[in-house]
Amino acid sequence: MNVMLRDKGAKLLTHMTGYRSRVYKLAMFFLVVILAMIIVRWTTSEQIGEPEIILTPRIITLNPEGSNNTFLPVLPPTLAAAQAESSSDIGANFQVADANSLVPMLNSLEGISLYDDTESVIAKKGYPLTFVQDPQFAEAFTYEYPDMNIGFQDGIVTFVQIPAKVGHVQINDKRIPLTITDVKRLLGEPDYVAEDGIVFQRGEGLIKLFIESKTQELISIDYYHLSST
Repeated sequence: MNVMLRDKGAKLLTHMTGYRSRVYKLAMFFLVVILAMIIVRWTTSEQIGEPEIILTPRIITLNPEGSNNTFLPVLPPTLAAAQAESSSDIGANFQVADANSLVPMLNSLEGISLYDDTESVIAKKGYPLTFVQDPQFAEAFTYEYPDMNIGFQDGIVTFVQIPAKVGHVQINDKRIPLTITDVKRLLGEPDYVAEDGIVFQRGEGLIKLFIESKTQELISIDYYHLSST
């Protein structure tokens, strides 16, 4: 009987020892799982705590930056072209305005005005080398000088013409080389463009540069009244 009790006690002890072993392993398993969860949550919280990268307009903008980190505006091609054209027009208008303010009126060419008569012209220039009568109008004639031609109507100057070969010209009190460039520099851009030249107008006075169409060489400069056109 004692032997039987010892056998039962040994079996019970063995059973309890196995049970404790299983409980211990199960506890260790849960402990490992809990530690793993803590590690995962800690790692996730570290990532969540990092600052979020936001693509602000400054980051994704395509505008070039200047040396001082200021943005330089990039215009659409059509708008840029329109502004460029507008700027060039403004610059041209300033040039014309400057020319108009410099020569607001055309008072004379080589000292001859459109209000001179034959006596005043002879007083200024002397007698002409040639007197040419207009074949159609008896009251119209021309005084031809070595450096210019002066036309008359009823004894009053109607035009003054100076050939380009003279090389220089006096417009009002301004003496300049007789070239297309220098005349434009003084008078600005022409008011009219014709097939045979360009025209500058100041009030009722006009100056025309006759230009050879093929070579674009200057032929002469003419000064006349608006009523003669």
